[in-house]
Amino acid sequence: MSFGNLIQAWSHLQYEGVRNTLNKKTFGPNNSEAERIANQLRETGLYVLNDYYSPEECDKIIADIDKNIEGDEAHTWQDEAKSDTRLYGSHLYSEAIARFHKDPFLHEIGERYLQSELINSHTLGARLIPKDNNLGSGGGWHRDSVFRQQYKSIIYLTDVGPDNGPFEFVLGSHKPSTIYSSIKKNGFSANQNRISNDQVQSFLAAHPPLKSQIFTAKRGTVILVDTSGIHRGRPITEGTRYALTNYFYPKHHYSKSQKQRFEKLF
Repeated sequence: MSFGNLIQAWSHLQYEGVRNTLNKKTFGPNNSEAERIANQLRETGLYVLNDYYSPEECDKIIADIDKNIEGDEAHTWQDEAKSDTRLYGSHLYSEAIARFHKDPFLHEIGERYLQSELINSHTLGARLIPKDNNLGSGGGWHRDSVFRQQYKSIIYLTDVGPDNGPFEFVLGSHKPSTIYSSIKKNGFSANQNRISNDQVQSFLAAHPPLKSQIFTAKRGTVILVDTSGIHRGRPITEGTRYALTNYFYPKHHYSKSQKQRFEKLF
């Protein structure tokens, strides 16, 4: 255990806590569905909305993703294995994707969860296919950020089984207490966001009753998740997986430089 890492983690978490308090968005007493889901997110870090889009809506978006991947207008990104192909600004090239990007219910849930005004920086359109040595979507186990909570909404556009690169999440790992305990019990560094499979297994062994859960689901399913928790897309071995992901950020975190960095990928 490194006391220096513990102090560093404490300092960063305190700083972010003050920033969040100063920029807090308040909501009146509310028993709405959005508030109920936000409360569940606080507990486990993840919530699933079944049958959110119809098969027809999913097919339309898949066609738009393929059209833009194969065309010349939109910029695409691909991992080294050529398994994961991404359109970071997909909402700019498809009306159907733009509707998901602007979805007010998903936006409200995130604002209630983080108690902040949110900006959806972009909607990522992704096509994942099997390739030797692929690491899955996201390139293996990681936290999107260590000291800042990150809310995303992901929709499966194809049926996703255990071999189709499903999302996998360590339930409860979004809580700041797990940052401290991973340093004390597992020797993680304070700001470690990339985590090996062996380290994840060590983390789970040291943190009962936390567990990793694989999320297989039908097309049209939405996964709402705090990706400051430990997660990955499992390596894909069969079929083709299509998905959209909304990247939400608290307005006070979304800097001009961050905006410009994303826009270079569009």
